[in-house]
Amino acid sequence: MSRAPKNLKKFITLISIIFGLLLLTYVAVSFYFMNRFLPNTWIYGVYATGRTADSVAAEANANIRYPDIKIVWADGSESVIDPASVDLNVDLSKGVYNIKSRENAFLWPKAMLTSVYIGDEINITYNSDKLRSEFEKLDLVQKERNDTPVYKIVFDKETGYGVFDNHSDRVNLDLVLAALNRNISEGTTLLVLDDSYYMDEPYSNSEKAAQEEWEELSGFLTTDLVYDMGAEKISFDPQVMSFLIVSENGMPAKDENGDYIIDDEAVEKWIDDLCEAYDTYGLDRQFKATNGKTVTIPAFYSTYGTELDRNAELKFLKDMIHSDAIRDGEPDVHIPRYIHEATFRGLNDIGDTYVEVDLSDQYMYYYKDGQLILETDIVSGDIPKGWTTPRGVFAISGKYTDTYLYGRDYIDFVSYWMPYFRGYGLHDSDWRDEWGGDIYTYDGSHGCINMCKDAARTVYENIEIGTPVVVYDY
Repeated sequence: MSRAPKNLKKFITLISIIFGLLLLTYVAVSFYFMNRFLPNTWIYGVYATGRTADSVAAEANANIRYPDIKIVWADGSESVIDPASVDLNVDLSKGVYNIKSRENAFLWPKAMLTSVYIGDEINITYNSDKLRSEFEKLDLVQKERNDTPVYKIVFDKETGYGVFDNHSDRVNLDLVLAALNRNISEGTTLLVLDDSYYMDEPYSNSEKAAQEEWEELSGFLTTDLVYDMGAEKISFDPQVMSFLIVSENGMPAKDENGDYIIDDEAVEKWIDDLCEAYDTYGLDRQFKATNGKTVTIPAFYSTYGTELDRNAELKFLKDMIHSDAIRDGEPDVHIPRYIHEATFRGLNDIGDTYVEVDLSDQYMYYYKDGQLILETDIVSGDIPKGWTTPRGVFAISGKYTDTYLYGRDYIDFVSYWMPYFRGYGLHDSDWRDEWGGDIYTYDGSHGCINMCKDAARTVYENIEIGTPVVVYDY
């Protein structure tokens, strides 16, 4: 017999043995995985390869963390329910066993080439009755339950008549609770509310009658009248008009014809309040000086200011407010009458263009449209000689150049003369070499405000007749 057949026989025998061993190994490993998970298997985040279903289920359940049951309302506020209070329980065992039952142990070689991450069957249980009870305890739920839908006309002492209406955008609590049950059953403990969870409550017949009343009242309270006070405009809107009609028990009163009743005493008080707010003529006033101090300007010498004609304004307003013209759709812009009218109209009738004379610091400022045009040293009235400069608020009454100033014992030529009160004014004083300091205590003026020629020229070239002049000390 030749050697070749013998070698072939040995080779076949070796191959048979190897195949047999491999088959035996394959069968043995397959039997091993009959009760254990295949290679590269992850279940619910647990590495399951070679482990029994009981072991994997125990670890998966032990790893469960129960987040709070949370409701996020439309306004961004949150309500939280403790999962333990509703007996919330999550069991992954069924999912683990079902996964094992679907595995084919004889496919373990294929499993070694791929990683498998599975876990989609969750058994969730909770007590729905306890969930309802905990839901009803939430502050926002109780507030919504207790907040009965109401539509009514109300009166506020600050803003006047208005409407309280809480019918719109109310939470449908039954819908929220149903969604919460559904989410928890599906494994979600977060519920974010959108517009679909909100509704508008219907109005009762009495509330519909109140709506008709408000439509009539708001039409009456809306007028075309505007008081033009200069810097400020006062519209006779519902907030103003609310306080000019008679109220009974917080509701507007009507006469026998069904018309709203004007409160003439309230109208008179409104005019008095207007005068108190805007009148400055003949009254001491507060002034915020450039140096930061708030000084009191005495009224004794003051000739500048505002004084409304109270009687004329009272008659106008009573006539207007009782007429239909106040709400005929045509704008009624009213500029009030004045007994004394300042150059600038408004609560600040000095405005932002004025001369400020600080007698204490012997210094003067000139502002135009809020910008500081000039600041300079001055010399005011000689106090020891009795030539004190009057304190007060005045207005430039004229502008002159190259003129003589006459007094009992003097004749002075000035290049720029700007009088503001009697014989007092602003002017240059070339006969002086210096200004400021304490010169006024031994070589002061006859009461005028002296300054150098350059400063006087700047003021003269920029100032207008009527510009306020504020003179003070502190």
